[in-house]
Amino acid sequence: MNPYLKLVARKLHLSAHQIAIIASLLIIALSVACASDPVDDVDDGIVIEGLTSPRGLALDRDENLLIAEPGGGRVLKVTRDGDVSSFATDLPYSVKTGPEAAYRAGPSAISLLDGELYVIVGEFIGDESARLYRITSETEYEPVTPVTDGWAPLDNRLSNPYDLINAPEVDGWIVSDPGGNSLRAVDMDGNIYDYVVFDNFTIPDYEAEIEMVPTGIARGADGAVYVGSLTGYPYPTGEAVIWRVIDLNGDGDGMDEGEVEPYVTGLTAVTDVTFGTDGTLYIAEFSTDTETVLQGGDFSENAESYPGRVLRWNGSELTVVTDTVVSPTSLLVTESTLYISEEFAGRVSKVPLD
Repeated sequence: MNPYLKLVARKLHLSAHQIAIIASLLIIALSVACASDPVDDVDDGIVIEGLTSPRGLALDRDENLLIAEPGGGRVLKVTRDGDVSSFATDLPYSVKTGPEAAYRAGPSAISLLDGELYVIVGEFIGDESARLYRITSETEYEPVTPVTDGWAPLDNRLSNPYDLINAPEVDGWIVSDPGGNSLRAVDMDGNIYDYVVFDNFTIPDYEAEIEMVPTGIARGADGAVYVGSLTGYPYPTGEAVIWRVIDLNGDGDGMDEGEVEPYVTGLTAVTDVTFGTDGTLYIAEFSTDTETVLQGGDFSENAESYPGRVLRWNGSELTVVTDTVVSPTSLLVTESTLYISEEFAGRVSKVPLD
């Protein structure tokens, strides 16, 4: 069994260090050896800019692009013709996060289920944060999960949810929860339980344990759940992993032997994963130096100086798609296009696929 995992349900409390990690992650929210040449620049492929910390991406039934904007407390809709409108506004957000408590964290991930839209609001500050909501109109919403007590044990509550996928096997969703280093199952009635819990790990020449910090989550064609790891401070190079999770015995979680395995290793600061229509896995790495980007000051300037990249994994080889993206935190792939949320650049860009 991989030593990074402890596949047992357990109650977790946030440490002060973990709170600092996740606060930084939620307002954004050395290299891997790769083949092929990357795209040099995505500036000509801007879909929309001037946003405040855009993140989660989805397509609606009409193939309009939906964008979760945590800093704006809204979900935007961009049509194929490029028309922009608000799909949902005045959504909940937490305040007093990030450097000098100057940022706010609102809706970070989008789910379309049975014709309805749901959003995750991360962080742990205030009754309306760290919860899943159903959007009922452009200006109205209702909670699915209960009020969050940020200091209570992780029984029937989310901690710092980041991303989610639809999951009929649990009658709802599977949510990546960096605050608990876990994947959580959430059913349609708002009940919550551990689906997988990731253990801390160690690296040479660094005394403290490092947290796994699960982030972007996706469903593979094989039915398994795939989740990336940012890892905690100091965001060590080459230690992030894409995990493959599948409930082999049908008991409603991935806690048993052989149900969680590393799928891609040697990565750094992974923020999202998604699959193309041909089964190719796309991976977002936040930055070449995540520690420096998140150490303080102007996050946007820091991220411009240390850009991230998007990789393609075909099952045996990693290829760089682009290495000039600024703090990529969400990916969406169609048959011909890769969409990327560049959080600290305040834009969503696109890259044509071969």
